[in-house]
Amino acid sequence: MLKTMVTFGDMDAQGYLDRLFVHKDHQNEGIGTMLCDALEALATKRVITQASITAKPFFAHRGYRCIQKQIVYVQGVAMENYWMEKIIP
Repeated sequence: MLKTMVTFGDMDAQGYLDRLFVHKDHQNEGIGTMLCDALEALATKRVITQASITAKPFFAHRGYRCIQKQIVYVQGVAMENYWMEKIIP
């Protein structure tokens, strides 16, 4: 039986949320929200991330603010993303 990974994410001890992924067939089911809630609960001061254009609205809705827009190159292809930050109360 073939299994498909639905979601994964990780955050380091300084609050850098490096990856947050939800499979396209399972988006808008609340899975990403639950995973992000769990990761944010581990942070003590703030969470920072580099959000893609498509992820930016998700993070903005969660209270993240855009710090800086940037262009990154992956295998020679330019992609726009955003440094975003959320202060943890």
